[in-house]
Amino acid sequence: MSTVHRILIEETSARQRLDSVISRTLGLSRNRVQHLVVAGLVTRAGTPLTSNSHITQTGETYEVRLPPVATDSTMEPNYDLALAIVFEDDHIMVLNKAPGTVVHPGNNTGNNTISHALIAHCGDNIRSVGSDKRPGIVQRLDKDTSGLMVVAKTADAYYFLSQALAEKKFVKEYTALLWGVPRTMNGVVNANIRKNPIARDMMEVSKFGGKPACTEYIVERTFGDIASQVRCILHTGRTHQIRVHMSYIGHSIIGDQKYGKNDRKSSRCGIPEVRNFKRQALHASTLKFQHPNTKKQLSFSSAPSVDIAHIIEVLQTHQDANATKP
Repeated sequence: MSTVHRILIEETSARQRLDSVISRTLGLSRNRVQHLVVAGLVTRAGTPLTSNSHITQTGETYEVRLPPVATDSTMEPNYDLALAIVFEDDHIMVLNKAPGTVVHPGNNTGNNTISHALIAHCGDNIRSVGSDKRPGIVQRLDKDTSGLMVVAKTADAYYFLSQALAEKKFVKEYTALLWGVPRTMNGVVNANIRKNPIARDMMEVSKFGGKPACTEYIVERTFGDIASQVRCILHTGRTHQIRVHMSYIGHSIIGDQKYGKNDRKSSRCGIPEVRNFKRQALHASTLKFQHPNTKKQLSFSSAPSVDIAHIIEVLQTHQDANATKP
């Protein structure tokens, strides 16, 4: 059965392409939205729109009729991948993702992903929630990033959470270990991010084009001049945003193999455990959002994963030892 979603255009979504706004708000691919428009399934005041490049205006309301999602029956459930469930009800799940775990299928992942484990845990109904290759996935974390993420178990929950995410109604905070110490103990990085035109699996800061990206950071702890523990607050949700922004200000994340210039920086560190840490020391520590059914504000927190906690302990021990030297 088709579902209808109403999108009210607020100032933050005005003067933008319609397909872009719908894609961002409902968590759909741009290609799928464009097919919906062509099929006459997007209307304004009862009249179907015919152009994907239509520009939105403040106060307008659009109706998007979504046919049932064609499910991918080839995705085999993975009963062996354990899910660390922080919260679950009939509508949503909050998971504490382990480092090294892939969220959804990609090249050479097989069925060793959270998406496949969700099918095993929730049954076939979740196959029709969201994207066919990413059932239930509202937000994703990089393979080597650990921490909190929310999953939708119903279509209504998926679209509610996707819209809340697009409207920046989520609070997402991360714990990161950085090389060195930023010059200011707190700050905001406002720098557009775009896909790297040469290395297509990487993002980069761009002064010309790209999408607006904003990361707030607060230095919570320092370990001499070697490293710092920082709380990063996302005000936008671009791919690899924290990793790119921290590298941009000259304090990349310890262990980041993609953006960290890790070999050069780690070579200056005399602590083997820190020098040889091989995944970005980044953990999704806080997640706050409104429940899609009860509308109650939910808040979840997660301590750094075991491997990051060990690095923090090692850094603190090293600093304490240096402090006692004459």
